[in-house]
Amino acid sequence: MAQVTPIRDSKPHLEPGQIEKLIAATTNPRDRAFIALLGRTGIRISEAIQLETSNVDFKREMLTIVHLKERAKLKCPHCGESLGKRHIFCPGCGNKVDQPVREKIAQRRLRTIPVDPATLGFIDEYLQWRRRFPYRGLLVFPFTRQRGWQLIERLGRRVGIRGLLLTAFATSWLLDGLVWDLM
Repeated sequence: MAQVTPIRDSKPHLEPGQIEKLIAATTNPRDRAFIALLGRTGIRISEAIQLETSNVDFKREMLTIVHLKERAKLKCPHCGESLGKRHIFCPGCGNKVDQPVREKIAQRRLRTIPVDPATLGFIDEYLQWRRRFPYRGLLVFPFTRQRGWQLIERLGRRVGIRGLLLTAFATSWLLDGLVWDLM
């Protein structure tokens, strides 16, 4: 009989002190705030790089993560009935549909994440520090997801952590018992 691997051991994760080692290995406030935010909140890199300064609430110690998605809705050009992807004939009028009408629908979902005061302190320090530079945009971290992973890998090598995976931060956040019902 095969041995069942517990869920806890199935995904790679960072040990409790490793996030703090990564934070300590940073050389500037931007990197420190970025690593602390990922490691201590468990948000995804894509969420961190889309975070706007207006979504950081220092008083309530919360982040608001905005998810914007677009999806296409197909409709019959003859009667406007909704169609599935594989419809050849319209279920409403029975006509053959060669070219359905595509209607884009934007979906917006908000999620709030609690943030510890130390991480908010790092973010505030970074926002003060970056005023010396020409960037005046709305984003907290104005770089790409790939650049974020390069930063994490570089810091991981610096402290001797190899092969950090996408789920490592969130998995360690969950294993540390820092789970709130945020939905």
